[in-house]
Amino acid sequence: MIHHADFAVAIPQRLWLVTRVDRPRGSGRIAGRAIALGWWVEKPGSPPSDEAPTGTLYLIADEELPRPVWVAQGDVVELRFD
Repeated sequence: MIHHADFAVAIPQRLWLVTRVDRPRGSGRIAGRAIALGWWVEKPGSPPSDEAPTGTLYLIADEELPRPVWVAQGDVVELRFD
């Protein structure tokens, strides 16, 4: 699923995340420095979705990808502060 955030704040700490999400191109899973913490808000009156709410997202800068990607908090399997 492609995620997006309606609101985001920068993460000043050097937080490294490893996820269970496969890279769209290349091998391995998405991993790298989290550069922002985001969340979304359902619009009032929007139709119900079949998908479960995403909640908190991390914008991860994976060195193997051309741009940072949003990953749901539930897909994070490891984290560390560098």
